[in-house]
Formats: sequence, C-alpha cells, structure tokens
Amino acid sequence: MGKSIKDIVSSLVDDDGIKTEVTLTMTNQTLTKIIIALLASGATIVLVAHLTKNMFPNHQISLLTADIKIIKETLKNQLK
Repeated sequence: MGKSIKDIVSSLVDDDGIKTEVTLTMTNQTLTKIIIALLASGATIVLVAHLTKNMFPNHQISLLTADIKIIKETLKNQLK
C-alpha cells in the first residue's frame, strides 16, 4: 500500500528540524504543459477583458456623445 504516517513524518522531520529541501523533476512534457497552461490563461485574461469592455459600454462615453450631440445642435441653431 502507501507509506505509513510515521514514514511520512520521518521524511519531513530530521534531527535538525523540519526538512526544507524540495526536489522537483521537470520533464519536457511537464514544461510543455506548464507553458500551454500559461499561454491559455493569458489568452483567457485578454478575452475576458475584451468581452467585458465591449459588452458593458462605458457610461461616460455615452454621456459625452449625448453632450456633443446637444452642442452640435445648439451651434447649428445659433449659426442659422
């Protein structure tokens, strides 16, 4: 089966205290998966930001557009 709790604890703690050494083995497949995950998450962030910007228009821009329209109408009426 698996390791006992005593084996797990003894592998984490030695005479000097808690062991802090960690060994990671990186294979080409693992690195490829990490790179793909990072690229996918970056693309997702860009996509969500773009969709949020376009799906929820800025209310200030719509107010400015309305104000510009009023100004244009006022100028046209004054120049007649």
